[in-house]
Amino acid sequence: LHARYVLQLLCETRRVLKEMPNITYLSTSYSKDITVCGDLHGNLDDLLLIFYKNGLPSEQNRYVFNGDFVDRGKNSMEILIILFAFLLIYPNDLHLNRGNHEDYVMNLRYGFTKEVSKKYKV
Repeated sequence: LHARYVLQLLCETRRVLKEMPNITYLSTSYSKDITVCGDLHGNLDDLLLIFYKNGLPSEQNRYVFNGDFVDRGKNSMEILIILFAFLLIYPNDLHLNRGNHEDYVMNLRYGFTKEVSKKYKV
């Protein structure tokens, strides 16, 4: 995805996240399922497999991603782009919790900063 569109996506996602509370309370009922995922660590194949097996996020197919989206794998940016796009479409049905790898120092140490610099030189 061109850097211009990534920047637009990031700005809009930031705006939406700033409006959300720091703590989100979720409840499930017998009629609604929720899929809880964690530790993608830049492995796009894992995210695609989750969506293949459980379906794409929607009002009827809710998700919680428990952080560690980035670092270690080669496709952290692609994972963020996909998750942020779904967050903008379904802000009440897709929830993103921050993990320890969503930290500046961890990003420097485990590769996300290098990935971003390599893919988006500007």
